[in-house]
Amino acid sequence: MGQLGDTLRERRMALGLSLLQAEEATKIRAKLLELLENGEYDRLPNPGYVRGYVTSYASFLELDSASLLAMYRAETGAGGRSRDIAPAVEAVKPRGQQHAVPLNAALILVVILAVLAVGVWLVVRAVQGPETPPPIPTAGSQVGTSTTPASDTATTEKPEITATVPPVLENKPFALKVVVAADGASWIKVTVDGLKAYEGSLTGGQSKEFQATKTAVVKIGKPSFVTVYRDGSKVPIPPGGGTPTVTLKAEPTQ
Repeated sequence: MGQLGDTLRERRMALGLSLLQAEEATKIRAKLLELLENGEYDRLPNPGYVRGYVTSYASFLELDSASLLAMYRAETGAGGRSRDIAPAVEAVKPRGQQHAVPLNAALILVVILAVLAVGVWLVVRAVQGPETPPPIPTAGSQVGTSTTPASDTATTEKPEITATVPPVLENKPFALKVVVAADGASWIKVTVDGLKAYEGSLTGGQSKEFQATKTAVVKIGKPSFVTVYRDGSKVPIPPGGGTPTVTLKAEPTQ
């Protein structure tokens, strides 16, 4: 390790900088800067490049490049500029461009892919064979038309049959009224159009009225105290014991 490397390293560390920060600023690879600080000149490129590294690194660290170049010549015995001096700095490519494909290579790749695609298409066409052309219609015939003579078509036509649909008859709604005598009481259950409309006991002159469109069913606990009316007309209650039932159905409208 020589005086040049020590001077560079001590100055960088005094500034609190890392080799990666120096690489970003000088565009010289951190590995080359490390070899320069360690005095490993035999692992560095030719002196023309190294003198450029020293000059750029000295400018970045705010050191005198002339004195540092003198240290380098003294440590390596390298003379002044020679004919094989290369550009002063080996610039580091931006990270996004280090693996970029050159434009010429990309164009060649596109051409190769296009040729391969055409070749595959030709092979597929050769394997499948030529397409079969559609049949050519013969004279006196037309594609998509019937060959039956017009006279035969006329004779085979069937007459239209019009179906007569009978009108739908609607039911005539009716009023239902259940009345309990003034001196009696009875349990009743009334179902109108399939739904329970009332169930309970009526006493002393109470009554219930309902509107039905299809059916009405009245179950009576004590028929002797109950009177049933349909549209104001009295409906007879079936005789017999138990719980008689009065069933009323709507009549169709005329």
